[in-house]
Amino acid sequence: SYLPLKLNAGGVMPIIFASALIFLPITVANVTNNPILIRAASALNPSAANPWPYAIVFFSLILGFAYFYSSLSLNPSDIATNLKRGGVAIPGVRPGSATAAYLEGVKNRLTLLGGLFLGAVAIIPSAVERATGVTTFQGLGATSLLILVGVAIDTAKQVQTYVISQRYEGLVRQ
Repeated sequence: SYLPLKLNAGGVMPIIFASALIFLPITVANVTNNPILIRAASALNPSAANPWPYAIVFFSLILGFAYFYSSLSLNPSDIATNLKRGGVAIPGVRPGSATAAYLEGVKNRLTLLGGLFLGAVAIIPSAVERATGVTTFQGLGATSLLILVGVAIDTAKQVQTYVISQRYEGLVRQ
């Protein structure tokens, strides 16, 4: 009775892609000693005197990669076709292209919320560190936290599945 659309379809991939892309100028500048790339690299350095260019570019890249990854992983036209073949319809939406358009809109709204969340999770640790001067969690980045939470959720689901399967085994034996 519901479609399992995820708020964050890309998981940590948008943060990983954005990190790789934002540190590319720094790496190339170190190798080539090009003065233009060195200035760009210093502007995109998270520990620079002015952190805003880094934060804005990093946040924008995360949001962009969230949309990119979402478009790769979820195809509303395929879902609409499969729903139509199965004789299932979304209440208030006509089957076919109207369903695909509706799902595209839902996907875009979910991706926006998920991308904003990912961007905030990636930027907030740096902002807190800069504001407070506390560097205790410097090695524990946003990607690590998201992976940790994802593993915890998957483990909880596996335990829940095991408990349910044990209940079914008890019913079958009786």
